[in-house]
Amino acid sequence: MKDTIKEFFKKILEEKRNKLSTKALERASNISKPRAGTPHDWEDYENYLEELRKKNK
Repeated sequence: MKDTIKEFFKKILEEKRNKLSTKALERASNISKPRAGTPHDWEDYENYLEELRKKNK
């Protein structure tokens, strides 16, 4: 199921490159360090990084 979803989103990203929703989906799928935000955003980001570290061990 997870692979099916990934393939679906890849197809959308390739077919509709210039749509605003496609660009938003692309930004959301490539998580990087937040540029701004509330302290809650930063806490979520730090928790996400911690989860990634645990999974990669």
